Amino acid sequence: MAMSETGKAAQDEMLLSVRGKQTADYKDFLFIYKQRASVDPYDAVQNPHGIINMGTAQNHLMAEELTQQLNKSNAFTFSKKYQQYYDFAGVPELKEAIANFLTRHLNPYKELLPEHIVVMPGATSCIDALAHSLCDRGDVIITPTPSYGCIFRDVNDHAGVTIEPLNLVQGRDTKTSFMLKAEALRSCIQSLKASGRRVRAFILLHPHNPLGDVYTPELLCGLMDVCAREKVHFISDEVYALSVFDEGPKFHSVLSLEAPDPERTHVIWSFSKDFNLAGLRVGVIVNVSPQVMSCLRAVAEYKCVPHIVQHAATTILNDAEWCDKFYLPTNQARLAKAYKETCKRLEIMGAHVRKARAGFFVWFSVQPFMKENTEEEEMALQEEIMDAGLYIAPGTKFYCISPGWMRLVFTVPKHELNEGLRRLEGVLRRRQAMLKILNISTHAVSLLNKK
Repeated sequence: MAMSETGKAAQDEMLLSVRGKQTADYKDFLFIYKQRASVDPYDAVQNPHGIINMGTAQNHLMAEELTQQLNKSNAFTFSKKYQQYYDFAGVPELKEAIANFLTRHLNPYKELLPEHIVVMPGATSCIDALAHSLCDRGDVIITPTPSYGCIFRDVNDHAGVTIEPLNLVQGRDTKTSFMLKAEALRSCIQSLKASGRRVRAFILLHPHNPLGDVYTPELLCGLMDVCAREKVHFISDEVYALSVFDEGPKFHSVLSLEAPDPERTHVIWSFSKDFNLAGLRVGVIVNVSPQVMSCLRAVAEYKCVPHIVQHAATTILNDAEWCDKFYLPTNQARLAKAYKETCKRLEIMGAHVRKARAGFFVWFSVQPFMKENTEEEEMALQEEIMDAGLYIAPGTKFYCISPGWMRLVFTVPKHELNEGLRRLEGVLRRRQAMLKILNISTHAVSLLNKK
């Protein structure tokens, strides 16, 4: 329907464009609650009643060692060359360092060359850039849910692309819950195509956020085969690739496998998670298509990482002795210890924990503490936890279709972890007592009705 003259006049008088207003009005739960927590942050001495943030996926376990390493090197020593323009898609030194580092740790099936790499300010920018480069407005990208919720915004805000969820469902127990299968992806793609939608890409979080799953080579190959047959781009977001703490089967990057459609296969990696340097804003896209890389290099004009930051990132990666023999194994050992301790505490509380193998978080069910399994009840419990001074993220904000799951980040300082879990236990114990009274009352009413 054509817009009326009054409607056009009103639009002309708007301070923002329609898309500008959409960006301004977007309400992201994770961002809003991170802001709430940051306004009143916990400090054991200065603000003991403040909010402990165990909802934002940041790792504090190696903070001192990282600070010492960056300060003792020349990582941020200023040079006059930083005053000039440079290759915005990544300076040669950094791309070579990334190629060498990822080759050592991800074992690429084919040689990884610097020209296969483009550098952008974080994984969020990488996802946005791929959505812009591979899709048109109204196109569809599929991702398994529950999923890191900001992906929905990352592909839509600038590129106008829609995420369609491949819903993973809760099973009879934690072991059979949220299982991903290649056939489910095939059905999802074909169903969307049959309805007239144009499916352009599939994004897999590998390792997964919030599930902490590490996918087998067999499943990865099955998913890639489906995408290749359907002419759909396969994007593997591997920002937690080196944050695997489980001693089971090792992590296999998509780069380590023979891709059936290499030009439509993309891998994202960044410094934010594996190196705990979210503030540095350095992300990477790996792809072998000259056409795709040409587009991404052009997009990088608007998404460039400062030259001095690229130098700092290069300095870190080029110290192979520190990275490979100290930092990575130490970080993984600390992740494993903190994860194990957190799971033990949660299970003592009566929560049902789903086993994770990687990442900074535990995905656990609080359904035993809910009156009913609804989103409203989940959010009511989340607010009770927030009122107790603890921020953890509710599962429905990760687009989980089974209410009653939550994600708790365990990579906070030890004293914050202990205090945060103590606060959570207090809420759950009160909930448990309330439900017990409610059940007794319900039973009493039932007996009276029978009389």
